[in-house]
Amino acid sequence: MIDEQDLISSAITALWQRSQQREVDDRYAKQVIKYAMLTVLRNSALLKMPKSTPMAQAIQAYQRACDVQSAEYVAVEDPMERWENEELVRQAALKISELRREDQILLSLIFVESLSFQEAADVLNQTKAQVYHRYQSLLRQLRTSLGLAQ
Repeated sequence: MIDEQDLISSAITALWQRSQQREVDDRYAKQVIKYAMLTVLRNSALLKMPKSTPMAQAIQAYQRACDVQSAEYVAVEDPMERWENEELVRQAALKISELRREDQILLSLIFVESLSFQEAADVLNQTKAQVYHRYQSLLRQLRTSLGLAQ
């Protein structure tokens, strides 16, 4: 996200560059500063404003994004919920480590390597159906052992 220092830095840099090229009066300096800041706002991934957007509108959009009231949409993480999620991850890792090596490899191919069932089947020298059914079986087994079965 762009902060105030980014805008100031771009304005000072643009002003310095212009002053190296020619004499800068107050009116021209203000214009250089405004357009330097507008360029930063337009180029930010947060806003992606088209060049036809008026400067005042771009600045208002940036201020709304930085406004404290917009922070109410950010979910506040509950420490207890975070601990429970971390504990669940630890338990899942323990249960996975107790699986046969072949099953661990299958889960690794699917989750870590992001292979499709067909690609995993090719690696394991099995059919796509065998990999899919084994994968589903492993997920059911893990859910049950973690108390997540529905």
